[in-house]
Amino acid sequence: MQSAHVKKSRIKKTLKIVGLSFIGLVIIIIGIEFMYKDSVESPMYKVQQYLTYSKEDWANYENMKRMQAEANRKPDMVDVLIEAPQSPVDTTMWTNAIKNKDFIPESVLEDINRYKKRDFSKLKIAEDKPSDDDAQQAIVRNYQNEVTSLLSKYKAHIKIGACYAAPLQKLDGDTEIARVTAMVSAFNKEQGNLGNIQAPLNVIYDFVKHQSDPTTWHLADFSQSIPYDYVLNKDKW
Repeated sequence: MQSAHVKKSRIKKTLKIVGLSFIGLVIIIIGIEFMYKDSVESPMYKVQQYLTYSKEDWANYENMKRMQAEANRKPDMVDVLIEAPQSPVDTTMWTNAIKNKDFIPESVLEDINRYKKRDFSKLKIAEDKPSDDDAQQAIVRNYQNEVTSLLSKYKAHIKIGACYAAPLQKLDGDTEIARVTAMVSAFNKEQGNLGNIQAPLNVIYDFVKHQSDPTTWHLADFSQSIPYDYVLNKDKW
């Protein structure tokens, strides 16, 4: 009887030790999990990996780790918001309209205010620039019959205003050697300044020369904001 009682006591003690050990282990695991709560790879996650990952899963995991390490070695990249260039605005015309309390759409007012805040102090007048004829040829080459027929219909010719040096652009293909931004207007004898007449003509463009053909100016979308050209447009459209 005594032997059975001793055996039973030992079993209880063993179960108690096992139980306490299990509880202690659970507490330790919970504590470690709490310490790694902000980490993707917590101890339990690692255990799950070893229990469930296939060879393909491990290969993918190692590849992701390698990519992450490479990304961490690269310098931090900060997105910089570059404001898009804005077409010139004749603020004097709109100023008079505001004084006269004429109706002006909200979007137009926003454009006017945004344009007034533009800083043109860093712009430089270009030394290498197209003539009126160069500008017209570049426009005609770009639009071909659309503009040729338009100019013929109105017996008009193109004049170019102040040319501002624009940063050269590195694009695939021919190397740029000169780039300017300028306003243009169409003129004829009867009406004078016609502005851009109608689409597809615009009032502002970039004119570009390439290394392969250093004497010919080509048309491009304008790449920077410039002041409204009151000299070119001294006569309103």
